[in-house]
Amino acid sequence: MNLKSTIKSLIYWTLPNGIKDILLSMYSNQFRNNDFNVEKAFVKKLSKVNSKFKNIHHGERCFILATGPSIKAQDLTGLRSELSIAVSQFFLHKDIKTISPKYHILAPSHHPFNFNDLNKVFDGFKQSYTDDVTYFLGYAPYIYSNYRFLENYPEYKNNNQYFVNYSLNKSLDESSYLNSEVWEIDKSPFSVRTVIYSAIQVAIYMGCKEIYLIGCDHDYLNDTSRVTNHHFYKEEEGISDAEHLSSFTTERWFEEYYFRWKQYRLMKQYAQTKGCQIFNATQGGMLDVFPRVTLESVLSKNLD
Repeated sequence: MNLKSTIKSLIYWTLPNGIKDILLSMYSNQFRNNDFNVEKAFVKKLSKVNSKFKNIHHGERCFILATGPSIKAQDLTGLRSELSIAVSQFFLHKDIKTISPKYHILAPSHHPFNFNDLNKVFDGFKQSYTDDVTYFLGYAPYIYSNYRFLENYPEYKNNNQYFVNYSLNKSLDESSYLNSEVWEIDKSPFSVRTVIYSAIQVAIYMGCKEIYLIGCDHDYLNDTSRVTNHHFYKEEEGISDAEHLSSFTTERWFEEYYFRWKQYRLMKQYAQTKGCQIFNATQGGMLDVFPRVTLESVLSKNLD
């Protein structure tokens, strides 16, 4: 019997119910915190290998492929020979095998999502991608984290999976955005409000000169009561956001958008200090922080 089981047994058999329940809860939380501390230290060590990606695509352009519904109106087959970074459930795109992204990024898993949801995502990876795809998996201490999923379901592990450590919960603001350490994916970069943050972090870290956003509609404010159909795929094909978005009040949405727009502006300013430009090639949507371009015009030119 291990220490945790021994303590639980002693509490159960020797104390009155009220005190027993309180102490069992305290010990469960303590052991959970200890587990997370060990886990965070291990992920911190794992993330150091991300340094191999530093400036690996120096001077190149890349395309970040999000999942907004506007993508349905765009022909993405022209990206077949481009450096692309897909996010979330972009693997559900009808032309995924033609586009063939080199990288795929998952944000840290969080409530209310669980292992059933991640199982669906990793099954999608297996069905849609070859073994050449490299994955960046966001980590934050959560009982159903990407890290814990792979520990519980090792059949989904491969040698092209890398963790980005967000456990320190760093913020991006006016006082920190020029600090290169909050951008280092081999350390602990600033926390993300959307997986697009992660993709921009990775692209800048890899030395990309031009970054083009596609499918970044960011138009939830058009109808804050709508909690489904915010993607190019049908709700039942992917993981539903309905439960998560149902918890958002109008006030919460305005707060969320204020911080997103502010942080996108800081990302744009930091990128410029690195000689990198970020453009929005989304067809429509609300995001107006980055200069607008059309995908057709971008694909018709050669990067200098």
